[in-house]
Amino acid sequence: MLTSRASKTLLTLALPMILANLSQPLLGLVDTAVLGHLGDTQLLAGAAVGAFLLSQIIWLLGFLRMSITGLAAQQFGSRCAKLVTAQSTGWFDDLGRGLISALILGIGLYLLSGPLLQLMMQLTQLPNLAQDSMQTYFSIRIANAPVMLFNLVLIGWLVGHQRARQVMWIQILGNILNIVLNLILVFAFDLAVAGLAYATVLSEWAMCLASLWVVYHYVFAHTSRGVLLSQGWCKIAAFYRMLSLNRDLFLRSVFLQGCLAFVTYQGARYGVESAAVNALLMQFFVIIALGLDGIANAIEALVGEAEGQQDTVQQRQNILASLLWSSIMAVGFSVTFALGFDQILGLLTNQTSLIELAQPYYWIIVALPLLAHWCYCFDGIYIGLTRAKVMRNSMFISAVVGFLGVFWLFQDWQNMGLWLALLALQTMRGVTLGIHLWVTTTD
Repeated sequence: MLTSRASKTLLTLALPMILANLSQPLLGLVDTAVLGHLGDTQLLAGAAVGAFLLSQIIWLLGFLRMSITGLAAQQFGSRCAKLVTAQSTGWFDDLGRGLISALILGIGLYLLSGPLLQLMMQLTQLPNLAQDSMQTYFSIRIANAPVMLFNLVLIGWLVGHQRARQVMWIQILGNILNIVLNLILVFAFDLAVAGLAYATVLSEWAMCLASLWVVYHYVFAHTSRGVLLSQGWCKIAAFYRMLSLNRDLFLRSVFLQGCLAFVTYQGARYGVESAAVNALLMQFFVIIALGLDGIANAIEALVGEAEGQQDTVQQRQNILASLLWSSIMAVGFSVTFALGFDQILGLLTNQTSLIELAQPYYWIIVALPLLAHWCYCFDGIYIGLTRAKVMRNSMFISAVVGFLGVFWLFQDWQNMGLWLALLALQTMRGVTLGIHLWVTTTD
């Protein structure tokens, strides 16, 4: 039976993460507004494409955060329960391995930045000024790739150790600093697109240093210097475990990102109107993610802690609490979308023709949180359990059978078929993970 203590603990971790997530769209809004006042739309277009390319790369490498969160949460649980195991010795073991992985990948990204940029230029065929804008923005940001990836690892480690409030302040203050630096460097120093990129780089450094400071003080507040690192932090077996997790999570991300990219590009093939409608509808997708990602982060930490403590009773309590609050939030989103669909669209655009074109998708948007929240929830559970192979297999089945299968069946419906496929993808992810969890926990 679910206890109120489990729900309270979950919300204590989830609410700060949700607040941190809500600060991110404000930064994107300011970035767009700043570039929109530079007098040439090509500057905005070029920087937007560069930012999109970077966001896709970082999204694909998000496994660095997910894997370290699960490992750190289990380490946190084992230490709380005073279970000294091969996986629990050394506070910095997993963090050290994660940072080394981030450094290697960051350097690799920088070395590949030239070919990536050339490929993007050939695909987009932007005008000269827009290409210069994209190259300037991307080149400055990609040089900071190791720090970007360090932030993924550090935030993941802090979430795993249930430092949600500190993570919230780091991300909120980092985004505020980014906004302030945008205004100063772009307008006061007249650096245009370069100023926008440098502002983001400086804020990433600030967030990285702040995270390291929190890690330093948190670790030394709970342990002595002598056990900061165990002698096994660089063992090949430990690295192999992390690499296996990262490999499976990366493949999962590739399958998911491939489906989302297909929605964007196939929608564009159906015409400008379909592409514009999809851009609006995707904002509902983002709104759902802002809330459910916060719940998922809390689930990762709590399920991982119980796994590290080898406490199956507490683990079941955490799972039930996560399912309850994820469902409550999904109902809230669904009701909000049902009652405010037109109003939300009105905030996103003032073009009545686009709002009218979006009307047939009303029921899909209302159903989306009710059907999709399960996959967010189960993803968090399996990240905490560090069972990435299950997540990989679920995503592969969902992408091939759910997404591509449904799209093939409804391809004559064109853009509506795309959204039915996306709905099927999210639904099947939840179903496959849920069935696996049910079978493995009732054995």
